[in-house]
Amino acid sequence: MSLIMAFIGLLRSYGFGEDWFFKFLKAWTVMMPVAYIAAFIIIPRARKLTEKVVAKLEKE
Repeated sequence: MSLIMAFIGLLRSYGFGEDWFFKFLKAWTVMMPVAYIAAFIIIPRARKLTEKVVAKLEKE
């Protein structure tokens, strides 16, 4: 996902210039750790929220 987002963002901002591939790799190396940290924060909370919603729906 971060790979696609880095590629689309680069194309929109710079297009296919001379060093587009190196700009793409630089953007992706920044986005990848951010994506992993966000996932580690969001996934457990989303799982708990989903369990609460499912439990509430099962009671009805």
